[in-house]
Amino acid sequence: MKKKHERGGALLDYGIGALSVVILILVTFLMPPLYSSLIDGNDLNQPHVMERETFSFHNPVSMTVNERVQQMMESMKGREGIKRTLSLEAGDVMDGELLEGIRETMGIAARYNLLPDLSAYDMENHIIYAEYYNLTDSTENSTEVGFWNLRFSDYETFDFLLRVDAVDYLIYQAEIYCAEAENIVFEITSLDTEAVTYQNSLFAEGCSAYFEAEGYDVLTEPDNFELIMEMGYERDEYMLYRTTAGSGHVEGDGIRWGFVPVTVALERGSNLREWGYGGIESYFDIRYNIDVYEEEDSPFLSE
Repeated sequence: MKKKHERGGALLDYGIGALSVVILILVTFLMPPLYSSLIDGNDLNQPHVMERETFSFHNPVSMTVNERVQQMMESMKGREGIKRTLSLEAGDVMDGELLEGIRETMGIAARYNLLPDLSAYDMENHIIYAEYYNLTDSTENSTEVGFWNLRFSDYETFDFLLRVDAVDYLIYQAEIYCAEAENIVFEITSLDTEAVTYQNSLFAEGCSAYFEAEGYDVLTEPDNFELIMEMGYERDEYMLYRTTAGSGHVEGDGIRWGFVPVTVALERGSNLREWGYGGIESYFDIRYNIDVYEEEDSPFLSE
């Protein structure tokens, strides 16, 4: 009799243990979703205020102008073309920092004789478009490589096209039409060779200083109204042009200047041929027998 009681007690203990295990398993698997559902039900349709974490697309790295130019030009090399990442119309451009940066860099460029003083023109209220081109490699996380392509015009007195660095607002290309630009066109197309040579010299020296080149050489004749110069850097040499232009939104001729690699990359990425069907490379090759763009590196050019 005693053995039967002991056997019955053992079975009861076994049953209680097994039931406890089953309950523990059920609790383990069912409680988290039940708890989550209960909490979500309490918070549903209830407003909550939380502090948002700060974020940024890239961490800007402080660079000298010399380094920034080399980084941008190297990013252009070997590309089949570049496509715009963002396109904004006049009413969508609300970035005050961008517009302020452009104003400031235009003033600096004017001090280096790259541009006339254009501070009197109301650019902020006459934006036609702003296009952003991102050149940042997917493996590069430390800095942003890109530029803005912006056009400002009132269709009567001025028309400015600028391609500026997205971080430092350094001007890589400019095309301007206004009364001041017409005066420059008159000066560099003058029959006075000494005056033309002087203007070309001012522009070449200004470019070398503005872009912090380590050396430069002017490849066209010193009294020619179209100028091609090669600026040397530690990594390579990059061609830069200055010539007249006639495709603005206002009457009269203007001037345009800028780095050749930027023009080549833009031409390869579209059907646009501002320099004729063959593009800028063909233009200077046919006209002056000058190769303005080479894919491979060339020896450093000293001043």
